[in-house]
Amino acid sequence: MKPNELTGQIIGAAIEVHRELGPGKPEGAYESALCHELRTRCIAHQAQKPLPVVYKGMKLDCGYRVDALVADTVVVEAKSVEVIHPVHRAQTLTYLKLGGWKIALLLNFNVAILKNGIERVVLDFKNIENAEPKGSTRPFVVSPNSARFVPCVMATYLEPVEFLAREVVDAALEVHRQLGPGLLPSAYEACLCHEFSLRGMPFQRRCPLPLSYKGTDLAMSDEVTLLIDDRIVVRPHAVLAIQPVHEAELLSQLRIGGWNLGLLLNFNNVVLKDDIRRIINTAAIRRV
Repeated sequence: MKPNELTGQIIGAAIEVHRELGPGKPEGAYESALCHELRTRCIAHQAQKPLPVVYKGMKLDCGYRVDALVADTVVVEAKSVEVIHPVHRAQTLTYLKLGGWKIALLLNFNVAILKNGIERVVLDFKNIENAEPKGSTRPFVVSPNSARFVPCVMATYLEPVEFLAREVVDAALEVHRQLGPGLLPSAYEACLCHEFSLRGMPFQRRCPLPLSYKGTDLAMSDEVTLLIDDRIVVRPHAVLAIQPVHEAELLSQLRIGGWNLGLLLNFNNVVLKDDIRRIINTAAIRRV
C-alpha cells in the first residue's frame, strides 16, 4: 500500500474513533481506541513502538515509544490538547529522525471536527538540520529586566571563561542538531556529556552541593547537574519555556558554590539558540 493510501486508511480509522468518543478525553483513550479500530480494519500496526536513542555511537535506553507505527511506515502520534504547538511537530520530526521513518500523522482529538486536528508530518532531510551553523557562537540571551543582567563593564572579567562557555553552547547546539526537541532532559544530559567527552572537555556530572544556613550545616545537599572544568554550571532543561524560577534556582547554586557563570539550556525549543540563558553570580565577581 502506498503511503498516501495508508495515511488515508489511518485517518478514516481516527475519524471513526473521534465520532464515537468526541473531544476532551485522555490521550491514552484515543490511542487505545485507534489501535482497536486499526485491528478491526486489519491494518498492521505496533502500539507503543520502542524508540531507542542513539547519539554518535552511544545508545540510550530512555524508554521512548511512539504511540503507533502503522505498517512499519507511518508514525501516529495521538494528542488531546488545546492547540498543536510547534514543539509537538518538532517532537514528531525527532521521532521520525530517530526511527528512520519518513512520514507521520499528528492527530489532535481535542477538536470539534477531527479534520481540523490532523497534521501530516514529513521528514525532509534537506531541512531537518537545525538552522544553527556548526561552530556557531551566537550571543547568549540575558534579560535586561533580570537581576542577573550584567552591565558591559563586567564583561572583561568573563573573558577567561568566555571561550569555554562558547564551547559548551556549541556542544549543546550539536546535540540539539542531532536529536531535535521533544525528548526527556535526561536524554539531552547524557548526550551532552558524551559530546563533552568527544571534545575532550573536562566535566563533572551530578555533583553534590552541601547546604548550610548562616553557618549551620543542614546535613543535606543540592545537586549540580553539570560542572564544566570547575568553572561553569550547566543545567539542561526540556520545558515549554524557561521560567524565572529556573533562573533563580541556578543563581542560588552559583552563590552557594561560589561559581561565577551558569548556563540554562532548554532543548525543548524548536531552535535551541532562542532558549539559552546565561546566569551570572555578580557577588562572586565582586569578591575577586
